[in-house]
Order: sequence, then structure tokens, then C-alpha cells
Amino acid sequence: MSVGSDSAHGILFTLASLASIVAGTVLFKLLAPKGSLWIGNGIQNIAGGLAVMPFAFALSSVSDIVPSIRLAGAFAFLVLGGSILAYLLWFHLLKVCGATAASAYHFLMPPLGMLFAYLVLGEHVEFRDLVGIVPVALGIYLVTRPAAAAANRSMT
Repeated sequence: MSVGSDSAHGILFTLASLASIVAGTVLFKLLAPKGSLWIGNGIQNIAGGLAVMPFAFALSSVSDIVPSIRLAGAFAFLVLGGSILAYLLWFHLLKVCGATAASAYHFLMPPLGMLFAYLVLGEHVEFRDLVGIVPVALGIYLVTRPAAAAANRSMT
């Protein structure tokens, strides 16, 4: 923040999103749905869309949308990749790893974002950015390591 590249506003949004992930994980463990996760997720998405719809129509104009192949491709990518594929992966992780370990994998997003920015956009990666990956990787390892290995180490 001292060099002016980060804003307090952005940091507050980041902290709020982190709190949401933590709250969602805890609530999922406490109130795990008995039915299909797909139905529950669909209801959540519909409710979220309905809650945001008045703001979308009030703050933007439908006439500004220009149909094109690029728009259709971007929409298809967001629906198929950003929603369906992402939820398939998320539900698989919940089933295989549990909510705690699956949530730990969220912390892979910043290092992967940095990697894709480097590969796709040609952005410069500083050494301190790479050093910042070390505690992330260590934290993910500590949360996702097998319980038996941890128990054996504590006995020795």
C-alpha cells in the first residue's frame, strides 16, 4: 500500500471474500445438504441471480449488448468452464477430500493466477511473488496431508 499499487478498498473486498469462503466452509460442514448438491447449487444460483437482477437492470441497459460470436463464445466459456466444470471439480473435491481440504485448495488460485498471467499475458513475476508461494504451498500441505502421517510424527 505504501507504493500506491494496492488500495484499501480492494484489500477490504479481498478480506470480505476470504471471510465468505471460511463461513461457507464452516456452514457446509455444519449444515451439509441431504439432497443433491446440484439442486442446492442451482437454487443458490437462481436466488443470487434474482437478488442481483434489479441492480443489473437499474445500472445498465440491455440495449448496450451487441450480439456477436465473441459474446457467445465468452458466454459459453463462462457457463461451461466457469460454472459447470468448476462446480464438477468443487463437488468432486468435497466428496473426495472433505470441505476443509477442498477449501484449502482455494489458496492455489493466486499462484495459478500469477502463473497464467506470466504464460498468457507475459507479465513480469518478481522474486518476492515467488517467495510468497512458499507459505501458501506449506499451508495447503499441512491442511491436506494424511492424518495418519501427522499422527505418526507426533508420537515420535
